[in-house]
Amino acid sequence: MTVAMLKTLAARAVAQYPQYAGHFDGYVAVRIKRDVRTKMGLAFEKGEIAIAQPTADADGFRTVWSVKNKVDTSVRASHVEVA
Repeated sequence: MTVAMLKTLAARAVAQYPQYAGHFDGYVAVRIKRDVRTKMGLAFEKGEIAIAQPTADADGFRTVWSVKNKVDTSVRASHVEVA
């Protein structure tokens, strides 16, 4: 899937919420380096391409959009690489 397609899917998932307008504009393509599970289940599979904020936060986490769970997910920066 291309970055444009991922951004379109993400934008459609939150289109009903006006506060998310333009939310994904600065996101970049990343590759997930290991399976990531959350309380919602498997958020990312190893090798999956996703979109994420371009930098990690002060605690060492990147915000990555989960197509499966349809939410932004905090993932350790060491488990994400720019694609």
